[in-house]
Amino acid sequence: MPRGLVYQHRLFRSCLLTTKMCSVAFVSFLVVLASAIEKELYGSPCKLESNDMGICKKLTECAPRLKEVQEGKRQLDSSGRCGFSGFDEIVCCPINAITEKISPRLADSACQTYLDAQRNGLSFHIYQGIEAKPGEFPYIVALGYEDKNDLKNLSSISYSCGGSLISVDHVLTAAHCVSNIYEKVPIEVRLGNESIDSNAMNVQRIPISDIISHPKYKRSASYNDVAILKLKTKVLLSSMVQPVCLQTQSLNPLTITPKMSLIVIGWGGTDFGESSSTKLRRTPNLSIVDKEACAKYYTGFPKLPLGITDNMICAVDPNRTRGADACQGDSGGPLLLLTEENVKVIGITAFGQGCGGSVPGVYTMVYSYLDWIEEQVWTSNEENKDILKTEFINPIINITITRQ
Repeated sequence: MPRGLVYQHRLFRSCLLTTKMCSVAFVSFLVVLASAIEKELYGSPCKLESNDMGICKKLTECAPRLKEVQEGKRQLDSSGRCGFSGFDEIVCCPINAITEKISPRLADSACQTYLDAQRNGLSFHIYQGIEAKPGEFPYIVALGYEDKNDLKNLSSISYSCGGSLISVDHVLTAAHCVSNIYEKVPIEVRLGNESIDSNAMNVQRIPISDIISHPKYKRSASYNDVAILKLKTKVLLSSMVQPVCLQTQSLNPLTITPKMSLIVIGWGGTDFGESSSTKLRRTPNLSIVDKEACAKYYTGFPKLPLGITDNMICAVDPNRTRGADACQGDSGGPLLLLTEENVKVIGITAFGQGCGGSVPGVYTMVYSYLDWIEEQVWTSNEENKDILKTEFINPIINITITRQ
């Protein structure tokens, strides 16, 4: 046993004077123990799956293993592990790769920043949906359009599509919400409250300064249906307004377990024929439908000449009697994957057939467009560092004062 660990062990065994002293000694013992384990594992020889020899390294220092994580190929029961040092995984790394390093994706870096901020003090319309609780989805955004039908109030705004706040001044939405045959273009975003007609002080209405549709999006087709909105000013972050993480791993190996939920949220119609709802709603748990099964429902559609592609996600309510689904007005909003650890946007509400029923709704897969999204939102490391400097508002102060 290392000398420092022997000393801490003796100190812990002899702490009979006070409970406080014992607690301090115990914590100190665990810290030194973790350090000793890391030193013992780190740099030790190990055997790879191929039976070749490797060396134990931190996951972040082993490019091949880190690549497995980014591609969704590495799970909790994966082999090639030496152990753990605290929360750091020590992996068996090929010897010729130990000097390589892979920087985390910009989206992952931003996500970690958001999660760290939440741990430091911030708490964490749909057909046949459930009304959302205050602060339950602080990243949901409503897109505001100039209401040209309201002749009495020339400055009137109507809210149609949705979106997801993915940075302090960027919103992810559907391209058809900003470029369509109706020439409807959003001019502002609204966030901070579940009720679309609320005038509470936590509501934020921010003008849009720039709209960036995916360069391959065409109005005549339902492909590449993704867009970024650049806000004129940064949002004020609080328990009611927070950015959300993006899915940065492939969904191919994804299995929805009982501890995971797949839901859609929005202010769209709560019944077929209704244009919108004033209350934010969420679906019950949905199920992913494989591409082949989903494609059968969309054969021959003029806007789908290539059918359902790998850049799309199909999802349906497994309870066919209930038939929860996205509906008119929900376009651009997020398809969310909720786990015990965090929430991630895996899709963008795109299109469907009616509302509810057995036909799956279709969503643009975020993972397929990560490179383009990162290029628009997190263009440099310097810009990434600015996120860390963002000051979060005390949530208590803030609270008291084409399915288009």
